[in-house]
Amino acid sequence: MAATTYKEIINTLTQLYVEDDRPWLVGFSGGKDSTMLASLIFDAVLSVSDAQRKKPISILCTDTRVEIPAISEIVEGTLLKMQKFSQQNDLNIEVNLLKPPPEQSFWVNIIGRGYPPPNRVFRWCTQRLKIDPVTVFVNRRLGHWGEAILHLGARRAESSTRSQTMAGRETRNSLCRHPDLPRVWISNPIEFLTTEEVWAYLLQKTNPWGNDNRILYKVYTNASNGECPIQIDTSTPACGHSRFGCWTCTVVERDKASEGLLAAGDERMENLIEFRETLLEFRNHENGWRDSRRMNGNEGPGPLLIKGRRELLKRLLKLQEETNMMLITSEELLLIQQLWKSARDPDDGRGVSRILNKQRGVVMNTDPIELNRLREMEEEVAQELGIRSDTLRRMLNKVEEYGESHRAHGLPDDLLNILKDDLYIMIAQEDFPAIH
Repeated sequence: MAATTYKEIINTLTQLYVEDDRPWLVGFSGGKDSTMLASLIFDAVLSVSDAQRKKPISILCTDTRVEIPAISEIVEGTLLKMQKFSQQNDLNIEVNLLKPPPEQSFWVNIIGRGYPPPNRVFRWCTQRLKIDPVTVFVNRRLGHWGEAILHLGARRAESSTRSQTMAGRETRNSLCRHPDLPRVWISNPIEFLTTEEVWAYLLQKTNPWGNDNRILYKVYTNASNGECPIQIDTSTPACGHSRFGCWTCTVVERDKASEGLLAAGDERMENLIEFRETLLEFRNHENGWRDSRRMNGNEGPGPLLIKGRRELLKRLLKLQEETNMMLITSEELLLIQQLWKSARDPDDGRGVSRILNKQRGVVMNTDPIELNRLREMEEEVAQELGIRSDTLRRMLNKVEEYGESHRAHGLPDDLLNILKDDLYIMIAQEDFPAIH
């Protein structure tokens, strides 16, 4: 029988935790459903004895690096509190903030490769920015674990399509195989709860890690232009139908969540919303920013022309200065420069450098000899440290990212997670025997 009350859900999770030895993965986005799911899982682990808290649990959260700032702030703070609480109580729960590699970032694909901003037909962003980072992480862990159970905060009440999809995947033990990861089993603990029940749970208690869910509720309220009371009858709108995605999202006609946050006083959203309109302008082939031939050579709207990519980079750098937000990294800029040289209408290899020098007074190193020397130095340092050179580059980029955003809180944990990834990769590649 499906669990439909909070107590039943926790009891079901606790039983699964104790009786099934497969490690757990938990999808977390910072929204109401995944927050409730994580809270229930923490409570389930807390309900067992200290001696039983051995199961590895990984909280998985993806950062596309174009998330709505208000949500990013909540997620960042929540993950830190989760990790600290887990360590203090020996819950064996780790948090992982996963990001796409620089070569697959939103800006490298659009400004570097010339991909048009996504639409419903060519929605290339979800796979590259969200799905692939999780798939890579899970496959690394499966090499060590064998199988795992993935808990998701999906609910049937979200939409009729979601309900039909979930019903079609049911199995007798409430677990179903992941469609793309056959060694992963999916669990949906809160699938039968309504939106009202989710909010009732979140607002009646503080999360185990100490978050006040009223802050999250306020963000949803703001994103809904204030129309977000708890539903008391069928004529009253329920809070939680707002959907938070990327501030750059051009798949939807209007980003109502971003507009709602701006109307509620989040001034950061004004420039971001305007830039989203810029992306729509560049996607429209009638505005002259796109090639008249597709990537396969056939006639039709193709990739962004080099002139379009240059102009978009200029506007993005201007936006970065106006918002004082870290929007694009030095490594992404270097990758963009390399991609421009291989475009259909190639750049001379100095386009990005000229733009940076003109707008920011920064001289970009594009000398291949110097870059090769830098790579050689990285290889030497990585070898001395006993880590892979890719890992060293990730750590250096992470330090640069924190430095340019003028913050340091969370850096040690991020660096530790990078080193953990390195360890799992080395184990998977059998560079040395697995540590027990």
